[in-house]
Amino acid sequence: MKKFDLLTEIYSSFEPFQPPSKEAYVQCKEVRGRWDIIRELGKKITLSNQPTCQLYSGHRGVGKSTELLQLKEYLEQKKYFVVYFAADDEDIEPQDAAYADIILACTRHLVEEIRLKNHNPLLKWMKDRWESLKDIALTEISFNKLDLQGQIGQFAKITATLRATPDKRREVRQRIDANTPSLIEALNDFIKEAKQSLPDISGIVLIADNLDRIVEVKEEGKPSNYEEIYLNRSEIMRGLGCHVIYTIPIAMVYSGRATQLENNYDTPNVLPMIMVRNPDNSENTAGLEKLREFICRRVTLIDSRLERNLVGRVFDSAETLKLLCLMSGGHVRNLMQLMQKSIDWIDELPITAKAAKRAIEETRETYRKTIQEHQWEILARACYRKEADNNQEHLTLLLNRCLLEYRYYDENDKLRTWCNVHPLIEGIPKFQKALEEVKAA
Repeated sequence: MKKFDLLTEIYSSFEPFQPPSKEAYVQCKEVRGRWDIIRELGKKITLSNQPTCQLYSGHRGVGKSTELLQLKEYLEQKKYFVVYFAADDEDIEPQDAAYADIILACTRHLVEEIRLKNHNPLLKWMKDRWESLKDIALTEISFNKLDLQGQIGQFAKITATLRATPDKRREVRQRIDANTPSLIEALNDFIKEAKQSLPDISGIVLIADNLDRIVEVKEEGKPSNYEEIYLNRSEIMRGLGCHVIYTIPIAMVYSGRATQLENNYDTPNVLPMIMVRNPDNSENTAGLEKLREFICRRVTLIDSRLERNLVGRVFDSAETLKLLCLMSGGHVRNLMQLMQKSIDWIDELPITAKAAKRAIEETRETYRKTIQEHQWEILARACYRKEADNNQEHLTLLLNRCLLEYRYYDENDKLRTWCNVHPLIEGIPKFQKALEEVKAA
């Protein structure tokens, strides 16, 4: 393979917004405080005789989708029929989303993936309301004149209208709101029929991914869309007759609404960061090795010989590789972005220390612009104390990934959480000055 081709392949393998292939998966539970998606979410499904509804969160890019796809594979091995979809690809507009959009997306993917040959309660539901819904589906054709594929496709047309046509959203939601009880009833009848028609399955699991990308919308005097979706409409969201996992914005979990979420759904699961340092600031060798494995798995899928020549052929030194892993803070997408930015600065392999440092400085500048003047001292105090306060300022910094939260089990087997400033921020002079002042106080 030519050098240019190899460089291009490696660059593409670190695409930060695509989950890796199954072969590139790295198990990280020991450096994520023993967090394991099969134990945290999977066991509740396999051990329960009743439908379950679970919430799953974490920072953007920390690896949530990758873990969900692992869970999907595990459940399929246990004979569950799993319907997984990324909601923001075709179904919802993250900048303006409501609970009706989510319920319709769930309906669409269930009816598309489970093709009932005989009685289909969802198609009957659509047929009975066709006169009031056909303009939303942008067709004048009689429902009865559509073939089975065409009838099923009307759900996708409605979700597409919701996503792509802002002027129609309010109207669509009003019509769905008026028909929600009957839609849930039809959906559950469909699930019941599906369980009977699918041979030898343990159950049906619906996984709605990327709902954590929904932006909070607030109007004066009204609950926000977050509250409306996950709290006020929790009975509907929990009302499906199969196992459901919804991803949820981490701002809901790190807020005063957390207890309400727990009351309505049980405790939300949060995927932790990978530890690259310990609370005493020493390097966490196990965490760094996992990040090295992330990189190694991806490049060896391109050329297996690179496993023996990761240092030398892909990186100019072990120090360059470790530097990129450390500067990611244990955030997987940051690592992917640093890899691509490093490759931007070279014309041929290996990735040099100079290229890695340029990538780090570019990314560091983004964080510098994110931090407001009064936040330097807040960051410095959190770094010095290794903890964040439960207030809006610290929440904002956590959501911006200026502060990163980690967890581990201590020598007495007690779960500990701690907080640190993102490693990229440590090299910013304003932060260094603020930290010196905090230490001197």
